Amino acid sequence: MDIILNAHSHTRWLVLTIAVVTVLLYLFGWLSKRSFSKFDRIMGSVFVGILDMQALIGIVMLVMLLVEGTTLQVKQLEHIGTMFCAVAIAHLTARWKKLPDTLRFRNSLLFYIMALILVIHGIIRLRGGLTW
Repeated sequence: MDIILNAHSHTRWLVLTIAVVTVLLYLFGWLSKRSFSKFDRIMGSVFVGILDMQALIGIVMLVMLLVEGTTLQVKQLEHIGTMFCAVAIAHLTARWKKLPDTLRFRNSLLFYIMALILVIHGIIRLRGGLTW
């Protein structure tokens, strides 16, 4: 259980770093009105993929806790719900593949920002949130 907890705990920094980089990349892409590149697509996919991996680790941890008979606290349930929403919102960016580049950047940027805000809220909600 400790290995899973440590993996879930430390991976949050990777999620946050990739999220910030992706948000900045999409912001500059939108403001400069440049073409949507393969690198932009890859960074969006990496962000959603690492978020999915983090969610999967969290689900494994949740199942292990429930099997042990642990009672979940309200803040843990809030964390689960918030992160589920963040993952769902990040996945919605796939809807704009066929839009013009400017709209694709803008719409994806807004949804990645929403996902990032939810991730930060979900982390802070747990005790020790953004600390090492």
